[in-house]
Amino acid sequence: MNKKRILSASLAAVMATGLLAGCGGASNSSSTPASQGAKSSTTTSAASSTNETSQATKSSGVASTPANGETVTLKWVTVGSGMPSNYDSWKAKLNEYVGSKIGVNIEMEIVPWGDWDNRRNIIINTNEDYDIIFGNANTFVSDVNLGAYYDLTDLYKGNMPELCKLMPEKYWEATTIDGKVYAVPTYKDSSLSNYEIWDKELVDEYNIDIDALSGECSKKTDIFTKLKNDKGDNPVYVKNDGLYYIFDTYDQLGAGLQILGVKYNDANAKVCLTLEQDDIYKELETIHQWYKDGIINSDASTLSEGRVYNMWRVAQGWPTAAVTTWGPQMGKDVVVAKHGDTILSNDTVRGSINMISANTKYPEKCLQFLDLVNTDTKVRDMFYYGEEGVNFEYDSNNKVTKLNEDWTMAGYTQGSFFTVSQLASDTVNQWDEVKKLNEEAVSSVLLGFTFDTSKVSDQLANCREIWSRYKSEVSTGVQDPAKAVPEIKKELEAAGWNDIVAEAQAQVDAFMASKK
Repeated sequence: MNKKRILSASLAAVMATGLLAGCGGASNSSSTPASQGAKSSTTTSAASSTNETSQATKSSGVASTPANGETVTLKWVTVGSGMPSNYDSWKAKLNEYVGSKIGVNIEMEIVPWGDWDNRRNIIINTNEDYDIIFGNANTFVSDVNLGAYYDLTDLYKGNMPELCKLMPEKYWEATTIDGKVYAVPTYKDSSLSNYEIWDKELVDEYNIDIDALSGECSKKTDIFTKLKNDKGDNPVYVKNDGLYYIFDTYDQLGAGLQILGVKYNDANAKVCLTLEQDDIYKELETIHQWYKDGIINSDASTLSEGRVYNMWRVAQGWPTAAVTTWGPQMGKDVVVAKHGDTILSNDTVRGSINMISANTKYPEKCLQFLDLVNTDTKVRDMFYYGEEGVNFEYDSNNKVTKLNEDWTMAGYTQGSFFTVSQLASDTVNQWDEVKKLNEEAVSSVLLGFTFDTSKVSDQLANCREIWSRYKSEVSTGVQDPAKAVPEIKKELEAAGWNDIVAEAQAQVDAFMASKK
């Protein structure tokens, strides 16, 4: 495959497909709690065609490091709220420091959220020049299969020593496809921890034991019924993705189909239709009853945006987000209870990753640069907070005071949270909370497994379309699962569902056997 590998008769079809893919965190980046790319269950919210000859040449060191100690310029494409107004002065200071450290200067392209899907797909599918690009699970596997990204397997340890010290090896497993590493994780809330968030005023008024009620939806039915009757409002207010957190305990194999999965702790790794599993089905029954009883808002399945206030909701994050993010976003004091285990999977890590172009001249320099972004606090703060003296300043304790809210880069896309300086206003180090959750996370039995869908791609496309027609009404409780689930299953089977399950199970079984 040459540099123009994608410019073929199929380009239009590839791009049309790509434009349908979402960017985790893009659509809900500014409204999701805890981290800019975290997911929320409510309305307020994330290699087969590799150029082997070229890769082999680059991995040997040819044309991969600049001659005579010259400084090279790398282009990093990422998503955010657009280019900062002080980009030029910020870049000059950044490049002076990074240039002296590793001989690298950087050029950024910050693509606005609304333009990201289109712009990202153009860059990848037309093979536009870049060195580093942000991405996530939505497009990672398909991009690797296009040959878009550099095989980092033999390079990352030698060029990212500090990140390798900071981040456990299993996080690299999540960026592995066919035994090769293709991405650098942004080591942050890279595991998934869901929290049930309650309006503290209601918790105090009704003396609600939120820890006792955490878990299955049915535990909350009585208090929600009382709140509905007393307050004349919907205790559960959701938009058209419904209470989708109920699917988070299933590893979705990288297939992009929410209802295909393996329970994260299933030692037998059985591939299943998650809608039929007892835990999911019971939740759907309760959600349907909530809808009928008016606990869920009647227009949920048709809403693309929700409201700011929620009596209760579920979001991904960590405890201190209650006071740093979730409460302030809602304009109320909130209290939280953890919902289930913290889970580490391919998808939780791939929610924020950076890839190196297969065509970069300087893969080692790209990795050395990302090593600094993740582990050098001066560099990390410059990306996270902006320009010192313009966007923020340090106090005598090396804590940060923001001077304004003008910095428009998205912190979760860049690198680790654990090397970001604390704000002077912080009373608790929330990054310590996040790191502890990561350390306690239960790894999915399929961590490091990616489903090769090439043999069932048509069947998968058809099944995705079927679920997309039912998803909103099932996830918001409009449809009765007793009727909807059999209907969905019948349509899926006619579209080749059994072929998908058989192929996935065969690959999963081989993967599990290789781990023994």
